Amino acid sequence: MSDDVATTAQVLSTNIFDSAAEAIEAIGAADVLGLGVRVSNRLVQDEESDDTLVEEWIVELLTSVPTADEE
Repeated sequence: MSDDVATTAQVLSTNIFDSAAEAIEAIGAADVLGLGVRVSNRLVQDEESDDTLVEEWIVELLTSVPTADEE
């Protein structure tokens, strides 16, 4: 996260999704409810294969929408 984004919002929940489509749906729902989101992704080892990495999407729901300072 960049330094110019206010981080005063509290995290309500952290949700992990297997696909970007699921994460986008959660982001849309948060928008309807007026909540902020923080989104990231990561690679984790596949539970079925030791040689394969799979992508997970992490969507944190925040109490308010973070704002960026205008400079």
